[in-house]
This record gives sequence, C-alpha cells and structure tokens, in this order.
Amino acid sequence: MKQNILASLIPRLRDMLFIAILVGAWMLGSRMLALDSDLGRHLTIGRYILESRTIPIRDLLSFTRTGEARPAYEWLTQVILEGANRLAGLDGVILVTALLIAAAFTLVYADARRRSRMPLTALGIAILAALSSSLHWLPRPHVLTFLLLALWLAWLERVRRRETLSLWRFPVLMLIWVNAHGGFVFGMLAWLAYFGGWIWEKLRQSADEQVGKRLLLSGILSLVATFIAPSGWGNWQAVLSNNSRYIISRTVETMPPDFSQPGTWPFALLIILTASVVIVTRKSQSASHIFLLAGFATLGLFMARNIPLFGIASTPILAEGIGNILKRARRWQSVEINITVLERPLRGAVWPIVVGLAFAFFIGIRYQVRREALNHFNKRVFPVAAADWLTTHPQPGNMFNEFNWGGYLLYRLWPEEKVFLDSQTDFYGEELVREYEHILTAQDGWQELLDTYSVGWVILPHSAPLIPSLQAADWQTLYSDQTAIILKHP
Repeated sequence: MKQNILASLIPRLRDMLFIAILVGAWMLGSRMLALDSDLGRHLTIGRYILESRTIPIRDLLSFTRTGEARPAYEWLTQVILEGANRLAGLDGVILVTALLIAAAFTLVYADARRRSRMPLTALGIAILAALSSSLHWLPRPHVLTFLLLALWLAWLERVRRRETLSLWRFPVLMLIWVNAHGGFVFGMLAWLAYFGGWIWEKLRQSADEQVGKRLLLSGILSLVATFIAPSGWGNWQAVLSNNSRYIISRTVETMPPDFSQPGTWPFALLIILTASVVIVTRKSQSASHIFLLAGFATLGLFMARNIPLFGIASTPILAEGIGNILKRARRWQSVEINITVLERPLRGAVWPIVVGLAFAFFIGIRYQVRREALNHFNKRVFPVAAADWLTTHPQPGNMFNEFNWGGYLLYRLWPEEKVFLDSQTDFYGEELVREYEHILTAQDGWQELLDTYSVGWVILPHSAPLIPSLQAADWQTLYSDQTAIILKHP
C-alpha cells in the first residue's frame, strides 16, 4: 500500500516537463497578450456563438466585408476560449493556452521516449522543440493544433509500425480539428507524407500491403471528415486561398524566420541537428520520416508561424535517431537504462493534475471574487484608454482603424462598432489591404477612399503617416493619449 502511494506521488520526467511548460507559458501571459489582438476577435465570435446559439459563416465584424463568406473553421476553439474568459477573465484564457501547450509537448516527449527508449535524450530534444516553438505561443486557436498534430503523428507512426490501432480515431480527431483550427490541413499533409513514404518504399522494395491499406483508409475517412463543418468546403477554400505574397510579406508570423533574432536560434539548432542525424542514420530512416521532416522544415523556413509544427514532427524521429547513435556510448546507455528502471514502477500524473487544478482554482476564485484578472491587454500596445473613452462617447460614421488593433476594438466595442479590418488579412483580401495601406500612408486619393467607405472617424497610433494629413485637412482631435489618437471628419 505504501509503495503504491509513493509510486503515485513521485513525479516522472514527463510530469516535471508538463509542470515546467505550464508554469513557463503562464508566466509569458503578458507577453502573449502584447503581441497581437487576434484573441479579441476570437473572444468576440465565441461570445456571439454562446449568446446566439448560432455559428456565423458570414462576416459580422467589419463594415467593409459585411455579409461575405467568412468560414467558421475555428468556432470550437473560440467557444472554449470565451468560456474560459467568462469563468476567469483573460487569466482563464492564458491558462487554457498554457495547458494545451504543456499537454502537446508532454505528448511529444512521451512519443519520443517510446520510440527511442531513452528518456533523457527524448527530454532534451522535447525541451529544445518547446523552446523553438515558444516564439509562437499565443492565446489563439492554433495552440490546439499543437496537441492534435502530436496525437495525429503518434497514431500515424503506430500504423506504420504495424501496431494495433483502431482507425476510427483518425476521422474523429479530424472532425474535432476541422472545427477547431485551419491547421487540420497540416494533419492531411502529414498523412500524405506517411502514405507517400509507403508508396516510395513499395516502388523501391517490398512494403507491407496491410500498412498501405490502413493508411489509405484512414486518409479517406479523415478527408471526408474535413467537410463536416458549418462551412463545409469553405474551410479548405479559406486555408488554400491564403496565398497573396503582398499580404504574407506584411505580417511577421507569415514571413520567413529572421535568424538574426535570438528567438529563432533554437529552431536553427533543431534544423541543424535534425539534418545531421538524418544524414548519419539515413540507411535506417524510413521514407515517410524523410518526407515528413522535409515538408515541415520547409513550412517552418517559409513561415515563422509553422516552426512549432516542425518541432512537434521532428522530436520523436530525432530522439529515435540519436538513440540509435548513442547505443554505442555504454555509459550514456547505462544512465538511460537506470532512469527507465527507476521510473518503471511510477504511476505519476498526480502532480500535473494538482498543479493544473491549483492554477484553475486560484485564478477562478480570484476572478469571481474581484472581477479582475492578472493578465491584461497592454495599454502601451493597444488603445485601452481610448476604447474606454469610446464606450461613453460613441461616434457616428464608420471607423478606420490600425489593423493590428482590430481584434481588440472588436473585443471592446462590437457590435456597436465594426472595424475597417482586423489582422485576419487573408479574409479581407489583397485589394482591401492595399487600400488600407494607401489610406494609412496618406497616398494621393486617400480622402476619396475614406469617403467611399463613409469613414467618420479614425483611431490610430500617433506615428501613423495619415495623422498629419488628417490634421492638415481640419479633422478634429477628439481624444489623444500616449498610445492612440482619435480624429473626427470635419
């Protein structure tokens, strides 16, 4: 009895990893809320769904694209985030985000350990992958893709290894994924890498027919599941239509990673380490793994926001490859075996549950009693005070706004006010984004464009090039602080 209690109370490596990432992500909450205001848009849509019991598939948020198709491929996560916001404010949202991130990389570690049978090696690589992904830890639906991709890849690998696995898991997971985030496309790309690898090996040498059939069936069932969503085919259209180089080049997360920035160095190290291990162990690497690593590395190098996906995909493969190399190092192998033996009787899971519940209890009770959260949108980054003023001084006419403030302004002012656009620029399209920049930079004809959209007032940073032109055109300053200025059409 005493041994069973001790086995449950002594934390395992995976438990310590979960707690460390959970605490680390929580402590980054203020940073997460200062990077962009997309969360505001997600909370606004989540609020609408919960209050109206309707999932919108057309635009409700802007006056420039009102009524146009806006696929609801994130509605499930938006409801979860708004539910957390109602229970514990923005602290609840940050906690849900931290829990998803911690669960994702704990699962990645567990898969890496299972494949490599080397707990310390797997832990080191999982930590490196988590560090490389941390530059895109944000309270947005994409963090759910972290967890779902980790599960998806673990299951695909089990099918490749001929392990027993019910194929119904794939379409069920994809049904959740397609309603939670547009990252479901990456799940299908990962499946394509595995199935393509099987075909490659089939053409070059004998490959297990049963594996190919199971991969094909899981892929077909999952593909069908991607259409079971409020917008149906619209989810695919929304994701695949996001290909404007003009728009991509104007958002930091959709641009290639800047390796002069320290935040990208863990990713660079992960890329170098993966390439080195693949070269050394090339004879034992499966074609599926090569295709998967090459594909996700390319995605990460093409867009910085895809870096976490490469970390999740590469960690188990990298751990297994390094494990094979280190089998010759007897001392290291002895250390790994000793840790495995020590952890074998441990049941764990108590401390992650205790810590997670403690976080939830503390922030939930605190918010319900004080009605305030520890985490806030940064008033130096977003027009917090200006939005406070607008709630008591609503303005006639349409609003022209800084695009990265769009989500926050929706969070504070919708439905009374609709935005010119928000940071989901792929929905608004290249033409409107060009017009937005044309106005913002006060190029010839900016007045006519504002008149075309019946803009009655603007809310912008003081540094916006348009501000001096508006003042020269006798626009009246209604409000001004260190972050924002509001001007009214004369």
